[in-house]
Parts: sequence; structure tokens; C-alpha cells
Amino acid sequence: MKIVLSLLVLALSLFASAINFEKDLESAKQKAISQNKKLMIMYSTPTCPECNYMKKKVFKDEKVISYVNENFVPVVMDIKKDKALLPYEFIGIPTLFFANASDMKLVGKKIGGTRETQLLEILEKMK
Repeated sequence: MKIVLSLLVLALSLFASAINFEKDLESAKQKAISQNKKLMIMYSTPTCPECNYMKKKVFKDEKVISYVNENFVPVVMDIKKDKALLPYEFIGIPTLFFANASDMKLVGKKIGGTRETQLLEILEKMK
């Protein structure tokens, strides 16, 4: 029984220690509406160095993980693969868009990469 409990606690802690980016914008919108959260949409590509830095470093920060999971439904969109589905114009990547899920009205955006502290400041303003 202790082993089962230990495994359950470990699984829950691993689940809570990551940002689970949605891949489908429509399902993310429905999830955000049902949870009364805003969308955080990241435009990127697999070959973008700054995008990959953010995914491997910035989005692994405990404070960032906690804040994003608590306040947003995050979505990652590949600007090449998802080109026809992109809801907003952009000039560079990574770009983070923050929107109300019900009407997709933008409440803000961040163009270019950022570090953990700066991202937390941006997230607080967009909440």
C-alpha cells in the first residue's frame, strides 16, 4: 500500500511540475472557457533557438509552471504546420498571445524570447 501511495504522490508531483501545452486551439478554447482562464498561445517552430530555450528552461521554472497552470490554458502552435489555423498576425517568433477564450479578443502579446522573471511579470499583467 505504501508503494502505491508513493507512486501516486510521485505521479501527481510530476504532473504538476510541467506546463502541458495544448496542441489544438479549439479544445484549448473550450477548456479555458470551462475553467474561466485566459489562453496563452505561443507561436514557434521546432527549429527556433529562442523558442526551444523557453520550452527547455523558462517553462521549466517552478514559479512559471505554477502561475501558468493556475491562470492560463497554454497552447503551442507551429507557424509552419498550423499556418492555416493561426488566429493572429505575427512578425517573429516566439510570440506569446494572451486572449479571452470566449471571443478570442487579445489582451496582450509578447514578441521574442524572455527569461523567467520577465515572463512572470508579463503573466501577472495578462491575468
